[in-house]
Amino acid sequence: MAKSPIIRTMDEMLEKLAEATKVYREAEKSVTEYTNAIRALAQVCEDEDTKNEYLLRLEELSGKQGFVDAIRAVLGNHMTMTPIAIKQMIILTKKMSLSDYSNPMASIHTTLRRMKESGEVEETKNIKGEKAYRLNTPKLKTLPPLDASQK
Repeated sequence: MAKSPIIRTMDEMLEKLAEATKVYREAEKSVTEYTNAIRALAQVCEDEDTKNEYLLRLEELSGKQGFVDAIRAVLGNHMTMTPIAIKQMIILTKKMSLSDYSNPMASIHTTLRRMKESGEVEETKNIKGEKAYRLNTPKLKTLPPLDASQK
């Protein structure tokens, strides 16, 4: 008995899904192996800046919430905060784990510098004269007033 077009199509799709699942699992295994290797090498890296740079890049690639997202979240309510206060809020609100970082402050400073360069945060001084940061809010464009003929 001949298979109906629907049955043939579903059989073909199941075969393709099985192939895609195999490729996906192999890729997932490679991602895990490379991630673990990079983390292990970063932990023995003597230069803290290099170590933190690689851990930051690893977070960016993995799609996990990293420093940028955590900083955005703690600054999100239009607060101005010092880097130390940002770190404390990240820990307090559990925005991300800092356990992989022997010096998370270096990563926070690096991330804030990048965010400042891109215009995402603004650097100011608090009342003690310490560097503080706040999210840059987009400026609203004002429309020109309507002239009498447009009213």
